[in-house]
Amino acid sequence: MSMNIVKDFLLQLAIIATLVFTFQTFFATKSMRNKQHIGVIQAVLLAVAIVLCMSFPAYITANVRLDIRIVPLLLGALYGGWRTGIFLSATIILYRLLLGADLGLYTTIVTLVVSMPVILTSQKSFQHGGKNKRIKLALLLSIFYCLVGIAFGSIIGGVFIKTLLINLIHVCIATLAVWLFTSLNETIKEILLKNQQLQSAAKDAEISFLRSQINPHFLYNSLNSIAALCIDEPQKAEALTLDLSQYMQSRFNFKHMDTFTTIENELELVEIYLNIERARFGTRLAVEYDVDRQLAMCIPPLILQPLVENAIRHGLMTTLGGGTVIISIKKETDDVVRFAVEDNGIGMSTSTQEHIWHVDETKQGIGIGLQNLSQRMELLYGQRIHIESTEGIGTKVFFDIPVKPFELIGG
Repeated sequence: MSMNIVKDFLLQLAIIATLVFTFQTFFATKSMRNKQHIGVIQAVLLAVAIVLCMSFPAYITANVRLDIRIVPLLLGALYGGWRTGIFLSATIILYRLLLGADLGLYTTIVTLVVSMPVILTSQKSFQHGGKNKRIKLALLLSIFYCLVGIAFGSIIGGVFIKTLLINLIHVCIATLAVWLFTSLNETIKEILLKNQQLQSAAKDAEISFLRSQINPHFLYNSLNSIAALCIDEPQKAEALTLDLSQYMQSRFNFKHMDTFTTIENELELVEIYLNIERARFGTRLAVEYDVDRQLAMCIPPLILQPLVENAIRHGLMTTLGGGTVIISIKKETDDVVRFAVEDNGIGMSTSTQEHIWHVDETKQGIGIGLQNLSQRMELLYGQRIHIESTEGIGTKVFFDIPVKPFELIGG
């Protein structure tokens, strides 16, 4: 008999463990944007655990059956909130009603009515507590719940020494199970949090590295363009050097590699670069803007200048007549802004477009800037840049940025 009781409780523990850790494995690390849906999934899984525990109780006698429904009930109420707690309580009452209207049903209802307000009131303190405080609070609440059940069961069914001893053993088992699952849950949460922090730190480091590559690249090309003017037009070269120096001093801070900028500042940087290129290429270079000036959002710095540079150097200036660059910043939808740079230069073949993403990073060329920018967009927003190009007609490079506040992917 005792071995059967042990097996029954172990079966309940296995059911709870399977469903709880399934949730932790597949859903706990999902984006916070799906928090509401994930909460529903969590509540449903815990409700299934409760129903299964109640379906496979430990039979102490023919009329006395015990289960550890308190474990998923407490986990749901404390981690999921009051809605989950009420949903799980309703699940217990409805399923107990299906099993039959007897003294156990009334004991269950009274126990939930008395204990759940205390549990839900303690939920806020639980959420704001540390690991040890959470475990202690969960243990106290589980003991309180079980004692309330014993008290009302004794009032309704009478007091018997044997029944009290069985109930006390049940309290110990239930409390031990609550301690086990709360401790494991807190440990898993700590591991997931540390993992997210490491991923976020790695992304920050990689983004900073990619930006550190772009900054010298921008300076190198800008200074080369100015140097080309020094012999024939030294005064213009001097003016452009001073403009670049002043801009770099006021707008371009190398120390803060993880800061964001505004569209206005980004366009100002592009205009500085274009002034340098116009001085060099003259009327061969024309620029058009299609920008929604009302947009107010933060964006990563140096996301347009590399595209403009590629359009000019590899799209337009490889032809004698030059051409036009169109810079576009427009809302694609209510939640997305599209940034695009288009030129009417020589264009690219399909094979050239594919080659861009596999170019050797140790060599200079059209692919380096695009690869770098695409990696930054993927790290920041989870999507790469797109290229549309036709030989002899031109090239369009674009990417989308959400209007919502910046949030690291996976962080």
